[in-house]
Amino acid sequence: IISLTDPTAVYPERPYKYADPSLTEAYDLTMTGPVDLARRPSSGWCYGRPPGIDARRWPVSTTNGMPLRHAFTVKLPPQYRTLGDEYVAISLFVDEQWETPPASRNVDTGGARRADPHRFDMEFMDNDYVLFWLTEEEFAAPLGAPPAIEGAPGPGWLSKSPLDYFGEFNLPKTVAEQQGKNVFSAGGLAVNELLAVARPARGWKNLPGTEALDYGWPIEITLREGDPNVGKPAREFRHENEFSGYIAAYSEEGQELGLERFQDWHAHLGGTMFPMQGYPDFSPFYIEISEIFGGFNFGDGVAQIDLKEMKLEWAC
Repeated sequence: IISLTDPTAVYPERPYKYADPSLTEAYDLTMTGPVDLARRPSSGWCYGRPPGIDARRWPVSTTNGMPLRHAFTVKLPPQYRTLGDEYVAISLFVDEQWETPPASRNVDTGGARRADPHRFDMEFMDNDYVLFWLTEEEFAAPLGAPPAIEGAPGPGWLSKSPLDYFGEFNLPKTVAEQQGKNVFSAGGLAVNELLAVARPARGWKNLPGTEALDYGWPIEITLREGDPNVGKPAREFRHENEFSGYIAAYSEEGQELGLERFQDWHAHLGGTMFPMQGYPDFSPFYIEISEIFGGFNFGDGVAQIDLKEMKLEWAC
């Protein structure tokens, strides 16, 4: 007998439909201006080099054989450590998204995947993504470096400055740069002077790629207050959301509750989801990321990663 009121009876691949009472908190993730990674940011960072991933473990593209780029490493709050308390952080690497990659070399990375049980390979829209779960020891380990490239030009993110590779429009703005837009900002000069101490002397955006890797944009993690969707899996259709009580941000009820107030983030963990198109069938244990959070190209869209199922989707 198939229950017509139970979507998992018709679609058994959808294991999450009810609210999970163990998940009680959502968090907003915001980047601050780049710092020398010798001063290791305590909650993680975007861009730069990852911790604990040396050249032997560094993932390479299955389509062109080039090293994937480190996008971000973040130390997760305890409720989002879905692999167990031992694994406290995640590092995400991404394939080439900004330039035409070199001719295909069809590298087989199956052996690397099998040798590293805490590595998860995800492919979406012809791009490779590789996520590593890190222990506390790995998160505190020396910064890794990509493998050497022999017989071919290296990837653009390694051979060019961030400005030349990403382009000005696609890079995050420091507080000082934002302050500079408003000459009447109170304390603007003082803010600029304080931030200049932590920034590379030549400016991170203009550093050669190899030097830029020594700097990262620290991640600040802030508890989100008052989000009614914490622990509730989002679904595309209203009748599916009735099982968990999830309220879509732009539904009539969501607008009455003012859920659009939760839309201002570089990334966030859990709570109200803001997909550009459809809602993925993900668990409530997810991270939603903007393009600026690690330098992605989602066609002006956003992406979500399910930290339970190790799946990634994005839409523009």
